[in-house]
Amino acid sequence: MNVLVPISIIDVMVDSSTIAEPDTGAGEVAWVSGATYAVGDKAIRTTTHRIYKRAVAGAGTTPPEDDTDNWTDFAPTNKWAAFDKEVSTQSVGASPLTYVMQPGFFNAISMYGLEGEDLTVTVKDEPGGTTIFVWTEPLIEPVPDWYEWLFSPIQARSKVVFTDILPYPEAEVTITITSGANAKCGLINIGDLRPLIGGAEWGGTLAGAKAEPVSFSYIKTELDGTTRIVRRRSATDMTASIAMPRASADYALASVQEVLDIPCSWIATNSYGFQGLNVFGRGSGSMSYDSFNTATLNINVKGLV
Repeated sequence: MNVLVPISIIDVMVDSSTIAEPDTGAGEVAWVSGATYAVGDKAIRTTTHRIYKRAVAGAGTTPPEDDTDNWTDFAPTNKWAAFDKEVSTQSVGASPLTYVMQPGFFNAISMYGLEGEDLTVTVKDEPGGTTIFVWTEPLIEPVPDWYEWLFSPIQARSKVVFTDILPYPEAEVTITITSGANAKCGLINIGDLRPLIGGAEWGGTLAGAKAEPVSFSYIKTELDGTTRIVRRRSATDMTASIAMPRASADYALASVQEVLDIPCSWIATNSYGFQGLNVFGRGSGSMSYDSFNTATLNINVKGLV
């Protein structure tokens, strides 16, 4: 079991993107001081990378982020949706959709809410430097047999994780998603991948780990049996148990305590066929000191939409 603790991406870390801010193609317009707005009008702030929605008609000189009486925080801007810690808010752009970043030291990357045909991730030790990591593959799940290949719909691959990336202080990351239509990315998580068993000689996720899809749709059944469904976002929760030497228990427990309120990537295993056990969300856990030599960490992850 590994936890990928994210780096908070700020303006200076994003060198370039094929999505502009404001993205006029997506209907984004910058807020203008003193302009008159009707109820429901939207405007963005490049300082916060957020879209704000007008709640009360009128004009003002106070920026929307500081004027909660007249504006409500509506959503991230299209360019920065990939960094807002929510999987379901996607950055959408014409193919190829590209981000070039310098986030500082990191050793892993996870991505969620991907939609496209191919993904390429390249890491250089510095801008224009030596390539130290490259991954290029179609965004489709491997097909188990010929029948599935010939007669079943192709399953899209919506999330990936890359590990064992050598950390460099000035490393440059280039992410490119290509598609026949618009390319999309829900979340880019770059940071520090930490094994919860530390440097223990043995241990890992036990059999029986569970991934549980959760829907936030509204379902109402009338007295006559009529049912109305309003579709909303969904997420995936995960539970897993990790066996380890008792000597590693305190380190593992401290690692969980450190990220209790931080949305992270929780990866029970990165083996083929276990994509459901890679969840972005808020984790918690309990430690069972089973004996003098063994311990078990029980992890619960509430997936974020």
